[in-house]
Amino acid sequence: MTSPFVPRTKFLYDRVINWFPGHMAKGLRVISERLNSVDLIVEVRDARIPLSSINPNFEATIGRKPRMIVYNKFDLADPSSKAPLLDAFSRYSPHTPVLFTSSNTDAGVRRILNRASTYADKIPMLTVMVVGMPNVGKSSLINSLRRLGVGKGKAAPTGAQPGITRNVVGTIKVLEDPTIYLIDTPGVMVPHIPQPVESLKVAVTGGIRDHLADEQVMVDYLLYRLNQFGNHDYVTQFRVPDGPTNDCNLLLESVARRIGAVVKGGDLDLTMAAKYFLKQYRLGKFGQYTLDDVSPEALERFFSESRDFDKDMSASRRQEKKLAKLQARKEQRERHSKIMTEVV
Repeated sequence: MTSPFVPRTKFLYDRVINWFPGHMAKGLRVISERLNSVDLIVEVRDARIPLSSINPNFEATIGRKPRMIVYNKFDLADPSSKAPLLDAFSRYSPHTPVLFTSSNTDAGVRRILNRASTYADKIPMLTVMVVGMPNVGKSSLINSLRRLGVGKGKAAPTGAQPGITRNVVGTIKVLEDPTIYLIDTPGVMVPHIPQPVESLKVAVTGGIRDHLADEQVMVDYLLYRLNQFGNHDYVTQFRVPDGPTNDCNLLLESVARRIGAVVKGGDLDLTMAAKYFLKQYRLGKFGQYTLDDVSPEALERFFSESRDFDKDMSASRRQEKKLAKLQARKEQRERHSKIMTEVV
């Protein structure tokens, strides 16, 4: 008689993934410099990780500037996560509008335009700056706003990997009446994420370059969560022998056989299999799941402990300054090398 499957109760992971290239430090500085010409901030977050996709640096940079929070990619998140999040914001940040949307559906995008229009009642032109962590869908959202608002095509580059937008760009008109312009900005990562699993969740949802987090580790985490959610569809989809498993290697071997991921010599390519599995998750093929705990108790604890983000922001600022200095030194060396080459 086969024993019933028992999923793992814990995921042991102690590596913090830090990714803060020079263009992010520069982007955060330029965001701060251009704030005086901005009327409204739209902060885009990932609905699959509604807490982990919060960058505390924005709290310090934006200050008291009017802000709207948009939880994008809600079509990939658990629909039941919306109610507790709205309740928590109504209690802890009652003056901040919170909207849920997907760039692929027009209804949510129209709600953003309609809400932004209310800020334009007393001014001839509204300038909106869009900020957020990498790969939360800012550029796709801007393109959708522009398409619906003024009937024009893409204005912001998009891609599956984070870091496509590298500079703060000029204004993009998204509505004629009232006149609304948007400013796209690069995705800005937290320089230091103190919680290892939190950084892994950001990576799994595409906010950190895959190779930095290790694709196979990310699949192991997804397997752990799918088993927690009671979703064992991967067994039939990839023909995993003996049913549900906690063994990531067994899963990846099954995926590799299913998609024909074989390297020279006939060995299975587990990295290619992991990339495929990740892509399926990000496309929503395994269902709609929210990876952060959004129970009322967890949300109360989160907002109570991180109301001002003082500790996290001080660490982030130190890391940001350090990385900015390293980038400045690198650029200085490159300029010096170029000058010496020209002299020779």
